[in-house]
Amino acid sequence: MVVSEIRQKDIFLESEADAWFERNREACASKDFANDPVSKAVLEVIRNRTLTTRRPRILEIGCGEGRRLAWLATHFAVDVFGIEPSAKAVAEASKRGLRVLQGTADVLPYDDENFDIVIFGFCLYLCDIGDLFRIAQEADRVLKSDAWVVIQDFFSATPLRRNYHHKPGLYSHKMDFRKLFDWHPAYSCYSHRVVHHVDGEYCDDPQEWVATSTLRKRSSTND
Repeated sequence: MVVSEIRQKDIFLESEADAWFERNREACASKDFANDPVSKAVLEVIRNRTLTTRRPRILEIGCGEGRRLAWLATHFAVDVFGIEPSAKAVAEASKRGLRVLQGTADVLPYDDENFDIVIFGFCLYLCDIGDLFRIAQEADRVLKSDAWVVIQDFFSATPLRRNYHHKPGLYSHKMDFRKLFDWHPAYSCYSHRVVHHVDGEYCDDPQEWVATSTLRKRSSTND
């Protein structure tokens, strides 16, 4: 069987997620989460008083070794959970006492309506395109009826596919990942910021765009 016939999720679970973790270990360790766009988006949600619980439950998909989750749990009254394909990253997260499981976004081992916030932490661009419906369905399933989604990923107004230069036969994808959710009447986009993927400044080159988006799920029958 050639590589192109194998699902990307299987390759990441077997080896490439560990390779990604090792390549990016130092960069992740030096990240300033107080000024991280995803952390800021989560804090805006927590402080907005729209959540139905005093102690929000947060799930980060593609959480790496859990440094963002650890920062959030240290500074705020939240319960944090993570899903990550890298076994090495999961082991590091476990050493920190974090509840992180090895897995992928298309199969979430959690009960229905379990979380107030789901974060997609720069992972959707490497998922199999054929899994995107399932990924959105799983996120929706584990979210409470009034909840939030925060997505950070590469952005393109029209979908693009590129060769993944770290491993032949794999691809990365750029698109407007909000579309996985906001086509549905239960979801509304509250915030969407597109900047350069390195310096976080506004940029006219679409090849360099990264977006951080915050979406509200409100499927209750309340007026």
